[in-house]
Amino acid sequence: MSSPSPSNRRRARELAMQVLFLWDNNGQSDPLLAAQVSGDDSSINDETRRLGLDMATAAWEGREAADAWINKLAPQWPSRRQPGVDRSILRLAAWELTAGKTPPKIVIDEAIELAKSFSTEQSPAFINGVLDALLKEYKQLTDGVPPA
Repeated sequence: MSSPSPSNRRRARELAMQVLFLWDNNGQSDPLLAAQVSGDDSSINDETRRLGLDMATAAWEGREAADAWINKLAPQWPSRRQPGVDRSILRLAAWELTAGKTPPKIVIDEAIELAKSFSTEQSPAFINGVLDALLKEYKQLTDGVPPA
């Protein structure tokens, strides 16, 4: 199976962020809610839909660790005070940065683009600052070696 194109990966990230936002508001992961979000858009192919849902699931499962890490790096903006969209973008990007499958620059750039499209005017700078700090700390902890 070939790797998804950059535009399909971008669309998968959008879908993952939307599903994470919905699950966060609902307080639990719900496959039926995820199916409603992903099924609403006929422009999403099955591979992109599957990738987006896989990304959302992995980020949701790692949300407590991501939130703790982000709270440590941005104590003035703990996850409970962040806009829901920002929280979802940060959780998704934290998972993607630590999964090591996507170059960090792309992860951060894509997170900033999601913030520009879906969140507040201040969100892109906030997302950039938090993810930059997260990446620096992650590199120190792993000596710059992404997971295998």
